[in-house]
Amino acid sequence: TNCGYALIGCSTIIMFLQFLKVQPTWIWKRADDVTTVLFTAELLIRICELEYEFFTGDEKTWNFFDSLVVAISVFSMVISLHAAASGGQAGTDMNKMKILRTLRLLRLLRIFRVVKNVEKL
Repeated sequence: TNCGYALIGCSTIIMFLQFLKVQPTWIWKRADDVTTVLFTAELLIRICELEYEFFTGDEKTWNFFDSLVVAISVFSMVISLHAAASGGQAGTDMNKMKILRTLRLLRLLRIFRVVKNVEKL
């Protein structure tokens, strides 16, 4: 959907700004959390809309990939919130965060889905 493509673009820009540590950094963290929530909502809407086809249709591989990326992003957001609530003292949580932030780069691979669908036009 066009909304999904816009989210991918926004998420890419936000991740780039986080990488550059553009100040104030808390804005980009909040923006990243918002895009995670929106990605989750978009995925749930697609599941409800497509029902069984979501898991068996032509796009099932991309749907699985999107589900994996959303799950990693939600888990990363939860770990981040837990670390913030504990005052950032949880060392193991911070190590998990580094790994999860790296895995969230998988979001960028969703751009290939956009390119694939543009080529169909």
